[in-house]
Amino acid sequence: MRKSLAIFHRTISGHYQKKAKAFNLLNPKVGAITVVQRFGGALNLNVHFNTIYTDGVFHENYLGEEVFREIIPSHEEVELLTAQLKKRLGRLMAREENIINEDLSLAQLQAQSVQNRDEKFKLPIPLGKICDPPFREFKGWRCCYNDGFSLHANVKFLGNQREGLERLCRYILRGPIAKDRISYDDSGKVRLKLKTPYSDGTTHLQFTPDQFIKRVISLIPPPRQNLIRYIGVFGARHKKRSVITAMARPKKVKTKKKVYRTAWGELLKHVFKCEVNYCDHCGTKLELIATITSRYVCQKILKHLGLPVHEVNASSPRAPPELDYFDQIPEYL
Repeated sequence: MRKSLAIFHRTISGHYQKKAKAFNLLNPKVGAITVVQRFGGALNLNVHFNTIYTDGVFHENYLGEEVFREIIPSHEEVELLTAQLKKRLGRLMAREENIINEDLSLAQLQAQSVQNRDEKFKLPIPLGKICDPPFREFKGWRCCYNDGFSLHANVKFLGNQREGLERLCRYILRGPIAKDRISYDDSGKVRLKLKTPYSDGTTHLQFTPDQFIKRVISLIPPPRQNLIRYIGVFGARHKKRSVITAMARPKKVKTKKKVYRTAWGELLKHVFKCEVNYCDHCGTKLELIATITSRYVCQKILKHLGLPVHEVNASSPRAPPELDYFDQIPEYL
């Protein structure tokens, strides 16, 4: 799988770099993130790569800054890339023909799951309105199917479409099965609801409990294998990774800090009708010199000013503002 993924990325990245050199771009760099999915719609073992590519290259401008140049492949180029992948992966499979798996029991389960068969080499029982649909050739714009090798490259999001990019990431990172798709019938067999019905009308597949457990076991990835791969400029050790990933982060805009509470002096003025922000003698605004919290220092200051130390004369709250004008007679009377 690692070798197949390396061939895939070399083929796609080489196409972008070749196009960039045709535009005389300096030091073109490609970035990609691949999620290895091991499951199909029928809970069968179907290893395939879901890759998010930068649809273009990062290159240096005349100031030495990293900038992005969009390069969109055409439908004919996607067909050419599919043919190249088929040729190179075919040579890889010819070299790796004699692969020996030490765990023969697990290999047997995986072989049955890949072909969507059970231990008796039979297909799972389909449920639904079964019909015989006509053959339809695989077609699509920027999509190609070549003798078992398929390449789909028609999903695109712009740099400012962050919500769409998040949906795409959630799709390729989803789990193999949802709990609400599993149910039991009256005979105790497991019914698996297909996410997308087949063209022949199949909506559910029926398994025995043992067959269903074997399907789940075949989907377990090998130990110590990363299913998320970062390629090119998104790699952890790429020297331009921090510079390029910072381009996608939103710029922080400095805003004036909002005041959510009223000043303490204003509260005292409203409650006790006592002005504490200005001096009673000269009328100038007071300034904070120091905050004294020591009891000994406070007593010393009060004694020096000739004020009582232990006696506290609490001021009563002010009356309602209506009482201040209660005795006044309006002019129109």
